[in-house]
Amino acid sequence: MSMFWIAVSLIAGAAMLYFGSEWLVRGAKGLALHLGVTPFVIGLTVLAFGSSAPEAITSIVSTSNPSLIMGNVVGSNIANIGLAIGLAALAGPMAARYKDMRIELLAMLAASIGLCIMGFLGYIQFFEGIILIALLFVFLFCVFKKKGASDEEKAAYEEEVTPEKMSNILLVVLVIVGLVLLYFGAKFFVQGAKDLAHLLEVPDLIIGLIVVAIGTSLPEMCISIVAAHRGEADMAVANIVGSNLFNILFVLGIGSVLVDVPVSQSVLTFHLPVMLIFSIVMFLMVRFRNKIDRPSGLLLVAMYAAYIGIIAMIPTLML
Repeated sequence: MSMFWIAVSLIAGAAMLYFGSEWLVRGAKGLALHLGVTPFVIGLTVLAFGSSAPEAITSIVSTSNPSLIMGNVVGSNIANIGLAIGLAALAGPMAARYKDMRIELLAMLAASIGLCIMGFLGYIQFFEGIILIALLFVFLFCVFKKKGASDEEKAAYEEEVTPEKMSNILLVVLVIVGLVLLYFGAKFFVQGAKDLAHLLEVPDLIIGLIVVAIGTSLPEMCISIVAAHRGEADMAVANIVGSNLFNILFVLGIGSVLVDVPVSQSVLTFHLPVMLIFSIVMFLMVRFRNKIDRPSGLLLVAMYAAYIGIIAMIPTLML
């Protein structure tokens, strides 16, 4: 592909990612408060599940190569915390009150631990898949039953959007258009980056490690960065917590219902423990500091860089 079309792909992809994230966050916040729930809940559900839809689609179409399903879930979860939360914190330090998101963080941690334990089975099969999907519905029921928007939040939103108040229909349209733009923006941007890397004769290993890995988390990354920049820290953190939960409980769940998902030795001994370490570090940051600030974000990005560096030095660890 010529440099011109590579530039077009990169610019168009970046523009779609930016506007998609902006409209999605704006629509999601308004929809949350119109429906009487907190933006945190919408970040935990609508934004998280929407941004993880590509991973779910990959699981459904990867039945002929089921090892991709596990790699997709684990790799995405690591990138979500290391890159998405790390970069979002660098873009805007985030207050993250442990008492407000205790159950959700513990659920993410429990799901990560559970997946590590299931890895010793060698395969994630139909029965385990059904359990994972059932746990997701239990989690959603508990979240929507517990979280409601306060009168102060609703009043603040009414003031914020006056005089151009948006109807629920318009807010839903904003969310849908935002998700569509994020999906195609990520596709165009990743394709442009891959073509540019090939043009510059970058090794395939580096393309796979960096371009493709980052590409799987581009929607989550953009949503969290925009939310953090707009001061919606709860939504930024909830997006990643929800996305990681959705990846384990639904993406892996639906994948293992369709086909037995193998757990390779490298996934069991390296990638799953790394995913758990990232989850624990994020949990501890919120539990003991009630915030994810710039130094914390820098630590997460550095950890992700170290993870990529180790894989680059030991190619047999490639998912």
